[in-house]
Amino acid sequence: MHQRSMNIRFGGPVTPAVKQLMILNGSVFILQQIVGLFEPNMLEAIFGISHGGFAQKFMLWQPVTYMFLHGGWLHIFFNLLGLWMFGGELEQIWGKGRFFRYYILSGIGAGFFIAIMNYYVALRFGTSAVTIGASGAIYAILLAYGLTWPNREVLLYFLFPIKIKYLLIAFGLVEFFGTLSSAAGTGGNISHVGHVGGLITGFILYRSFMKNRAKSNVVKLSFFKRLTKGFRLKQKKKQIDTRIEAKKIIDEILGKIARSGMSSLTPDEKKRLEWARKHYYPSNEDVLH
Repeated sequence: MHQRSMNIRFGGPVTPAVKQLMILNGSVFILQQIVGLFEPNMLEAIFGISHGGFAQKFMLWQPVTYMFLHGGWLHIFFNLLGLWMFGGELEQIWGKGRFFRYYILSGIGAGFFIAIMNYYVALRFGTSAVTIGASGAIYAILLAYGLTWPNREVLLYFLFPIKIKYLLIAFGLVEFFGTLSSAAGTGGNISHVGHVGGLITGFILYRSFMKNRAKSNVVKLSFFKRLTKGFRLKQKKKQIDTRIEAKKIIDEILGKIARSGMSSLTPDEKKRLEWARKHYYPSNEDVLH
């Protein structure tokens, strides 16, 4: 009987950036609950994305701040779950700085997609919704994870094993058609365009990161080759100069021997002749090396 190996993802390491992002999101969520007791929806109206805030009141920080607010316990739970499951291993191979930039820039990119959709919906239907949540950045992380390890498996709804690449395709199609429904005015409370925006921005950033990483490796390799080539050339020139000097010494001393005999050489001349002989006629070991 054929048995399939179990390579199913249940979670990931809590790396520094993942830990900091989880603490930041959790802290802001607690602050929302406290402020909401006295001024309901005040933080959401100021820091979430809305057509009235971003386009009309020029609250230009909203595409950045919206991703740190959440609409409820399940909302933040599933976003932080996704960050924990897929973010840690990416940070381990990318480094903290690159991973953090990817998360933030993906979230901002998704925010601008949301702002554009809000503008369109406001013009067509005269309505304006407030969007909050880190889902755009989380979808970008899921995309990067899937592009890096496409054949790994996760448990969909904690029950059904599915490869990441198929999960990405399914989520992409759901969010694409959800975005079309939102554009037609029949979308629900989920910001499908934010998810699509996160996927698109994440894909662009992922390709850029991988291209720059490959280019950096080529530059480093090229520099190393140039360095070693220069060293070899310098060593070769030194060997040639040494042999030329040895040839001069040999010709000079052999001429004296021809004129006056071997006994005419001084101890210093004998040492010079021995040095010249060794460097002009290298041993087989030197030649092979």
